[in-house]
Amino acid sequence: MKIKFLPLVVALFAATSIMTSCLDNDVEQITYTSETSITGFSLGTLNIDRIGKDRNGQDSAYVDTLDCSKYPFTINQMTREIENKDSLPYGTHIDKVITNVTYDAGALGYRPKGAERDTVWTSTDSIDFTEPVEFRVYAYSGAIGKAYTIKVNVHQQVPDTLSWKQFDNAFSAGTLSEQKAVYANGKVFVFGKNGSNAHIEYTTVADDNPTSWTPVAANLPSGIDSYSATAWAGNIYFLAGTAGKQLYKLNAETNEITEESAETFDMLIGGNDFTNELYAVKDGKSGIYKGGAWTTDENAFEQFQSGKPFFSHTITASYNKDLTTTVTLCYNQGTTPNDTTALVFGRMSADNQWETRIQNLSLPNLQNVSMIYYDGKLYAFGGACNKPQVEAFSQFYCSIDNGLCWRPVTECMAFPADFKNLYTTHHGNYSCAVTPKLENGTSKGNFIWIVWENGDISRGRINRLGFSPKW
Repeated sequence: MKIKFLPLVVALFAATSIMTSCLDNDVEQITYTSETSITGFSLGTLNIDRIGKDRNGQDSAYVDTLDCSKYPFTINQMTREIENKDSLPYGTHIDKVITNVTYDAGALGYRPKGAERDTVWTSTDSIDFTEPVEFRVYAYSGAIGKAYTIKVNVHQQVPDTLSWKQFDNAFSAGTLSEQKAVYANGKVFVFGKNGSNAHIEYTTVADDNPTSWTPVAANLPSGIDSYSATAWAGNIYFLAGTAGKQLYKLNAETNEITEESAETFDMLIGGNDFTNELYAVKDGKSGIYKGGAWTTDENAFEQFQSGKPFFSHTITASYNKDLTTTVTLCYNQGTTPNDTTALVFGRMSADNQWETRIQNLSLPNLQNVSMIYYDGKLYAFGGACNKPQVEAFSQFYCSIDNGLCWRPVTECMAFPADFKNLYTTHHGNYSCAVTPKLENGTSKGNFIWIVWENGDISRGRINRLGFSPKW
């Protein structure tokens, strides 16, 4: 019935104005405003789908309520568009919405979904916003305002959930074992071995989708240590040689390989771009390579184990950007059955020395362990562990205190169930790299790339890190 009477209401507004002006010249005339703006919009309490635990500890779906009155709506008076830049949580019902609208004097009408005419709005109306709804103000003067289009945005993905996508993307070399993946200059490089031969291939991921693998075939030195590949100063450094391991640089832009230093090293630990230092081990002792020169640490660290890849990340202190902490992690090859935790080491730039991290909550000694820095946290994962009993690729372990405590992640940040089979199918051969968020106002980047033995790729990202900025 509201649809039928709205034009009559407007006609009465206009008629009242005319009658008043004709009564008598001594009667004060009333001039009604012709302003037709909406000045405020908000929502009431809505229903939302939730997942909880039942009495048996199993996931159970239920419907809850959510107060949405604090979600701000932006009103663009130029385009007459109204929407919430901060989307409502995933699962919010917007088919029956109670609204609160402020507007210039007059009547407010809206066009319900499927209707041909406007109806008078009241604060108790339950409105379907699954599609944008047009609102307009009918002024007392008889003026009818231009329609506002109101859109209620709801997240279409669970923001904190890690979503994965698979790519069939075979290596040109067939299969690669002893892998280590490194990201640089919009590319993911994978160092590995095809049989007894060292091999390097890369895929371009600047557009978030991998290109076909391309081998880096020119001027490959002999005796490449695939586990030594390390990103530093925008390029990739690695060790190669038969008599001794020399330092080489792979230019991430041109893919050219050049000898960086004639000195020989035992292993590379990681790079610190803030202090422009490359951490390495020479003659069993830790030190830094900087400005083309090698310096052994004054208090040299001699507990780095060889034969497995090291994964490192450098973080600046929140209170002083000139202070850095580098955390590095490696599988613990151990000497006794009691060696059940991964090796974690730390180095503060103020101390210029390495120390073994005393882990308050230990990271299990996962086979073929990897560590990444993602979403402001350190994450570790990998193959199986016997003590404690952990299945391959069953979960992430997270550290927010530079490797002192590692907690298993139980929700949202998870691997698909088939990753356990993928790990077994590919004989435990995989590698991982992370693409940083691109600072160009887009939603590109922030992906985890897991490369399997044959070159197939699993790409993952936390949903909220892929949302395009709206502000």
